[in-house]
Amino acid sequence: MMTSMTHEFDRATASVPLGGGVHQVTVTADWDTGNRTANGGYVLGLVLQAVMIEAAEPDPLSIAITFFRPAQPGVAEVTVRQVRAGRRVSTYDALLVQDGKEIAHAVVSTHDWDRAGTVTHTPHAAPPMPSPEACADLTTVIPAGMIPILDRYTYRAAAIPGWLEGSPSGITESLCWIRTVDERPVDALLAGAMCDAFPPVTAEIGHLASATIQLTVHFRRRPRSTWLLGHITTRHVIDGYHDEDVELWDEEGRLVAQSRQLAILST
Repeated sequence: MMTSMTHEFDRATASVPLGGGVHQVTVTADWDTGNRTANGGYVLGLVLQAVMIEAAEPDPLSIAITFFRPAQPGVAEVTVRQVRAGRRVSTYDALLVQDGKEIAHAVVSTHDWDRAGTVTHTPHAAPPMPSPEACADLTTVIPAGMIPILDRYTYRAAAIPGWLEGSPSGITESLCWIRTVDERPVDALLAGAMCDAFPPVTAEIGHLASATIQLTVHFRRRPRSTWLLGHITTRHVIDGYHDEDVELWDEEGRLVAQSRQLAILST
């Protein structure tokens, strides 16, 4: 999965092959969360970019990434290993290391959508939502620089969320359009990062700061959109840990990615 470097996301996830499955990457603070640590979706993008350069197949099918410690701004390395070359699905693992410390480990399945099967059953349509142009621009109420990653994306919702107006709703579910500020077309690499690019819906119960422990993304088709509609849900918060499920739908109402993560609320 090669990129043109035209867009900010591509420059931030650029991967330089060093040989033997090793890639040099540079972590930037521009994608930090409110914790002032690298966003998990951004780190996923760094790792997945390196894997797809090594992969024989053109498309990621899934990625499961576990975070050991926060990545810091600066140079790091991703080491990619092919675990299995399959007839339809191949498997790779990847380890992100910085300053001699293991940062994250991922297992990635790859395939080719042009050779995928034809059986389809989609009883659940995209949630009803006004077009991005008819929605409220959340960037007008999110102070610039408050959370660096929120400056990388444009967000649109049917109404301003309660937590942004100082009145959390108590409902840990939201619908929100998302695109990059520079309007980069969505591919699987960006869709994977976008799964972890929304403010945690735990903000609606008064807890905005959250750190991802494990994140799994399933890619459902090749995106062909600039905006994606995110349906974000947290079902359980128990002893400071919470789940977060995300569905990403394109502007044609097609499901392009699903994710689940386990995260810890920062205190």
